[in-house]
Order: sequence, then structure tokens, then C-alpha cells
Amino acid sequence: MPSSRALRQAALLVLVAVLGMLAACDRSAPPSPSAVASASAIACAADEIEASGINGSVVDSDGNPLDDILIQIENLGGFRGTARTAEDGVFTAPGVSGEFVIATVDIGYDSVTQRVTVPCGETIDVELVLTPAGG
Repeated sequence: MPSSRALRQAALLVLVAVLGMLAACDRSAPPSPSAVASASAIACAADEIEASGINGSVVDSDGNPLDDILIQIENLGGFRGTARTAEDGVFTAPGVSGEFVIATVDIGYDSVTQRVTVPCGETIDVELVLTPAGG
């Protein structure tokens, strides 16, 4: 049986994906039967949204994975989501496309911010390297 932490992480990822699709709907575009909401101003087809996302890893300056790091994902359209890294330093944000700012939050490490663009139908890989706070 999965741990409660794993279940919480899975539920959070599903929530991030659903919020991404709902919060970033391009209301200025004419309705399209094949268009689905995305976190970008460009309407993506349903299969493109499903295939879009961010796969990320968070490591220290020696390349060691960092677990339990809070990841904040935001775009200019008002979409906000969060994820946490797993024991292997990995986080995911499935079902999002558009331009985002990804930021890390952890009391033991300096924050890192990175801008990314996720094209419709693509999944991008991101590596964030953290340094100890005050280091």
C-alpha cells in the first residue's frame, strides 16, 4: 500500500494539472470543439494538454538529489501550482503548457527561480541546482 506521503504527492499533482487546465482558459479565443484549456494563451488540443508538462529534478551543487523541496509554478495569467520533490529529487507538473516561472522554497537552501516555456504537446526537463542558505 502506498505511503500517505506518496498519496498526498499524487493528489497534489492531479490537483496541479486540473487547476492548470481550469485556471488558464483562453476566454478571448473563439470556442473550438477540439480546444482544451491550457496555461498558455494558445489553445491546445486535448491530446496536446495530456502530453504537456514539466519533469524536474532538484539537486545540490554536488549533484545529490534533494527531497521535500517545495516547488512553486506560476504563470502571468494567474495560474499557480505547487509540488514537492520526492526522495530522488524529482517533481512533475503534468498537463501544463505555456510560459512559467518555477521557484524553489526551502529554509535550508537559497531560492532558485527559472523561467520555462512548455509548448503544446511537449514535456520539458528542468534541473534546479540549490546552494545552502547563506553559503
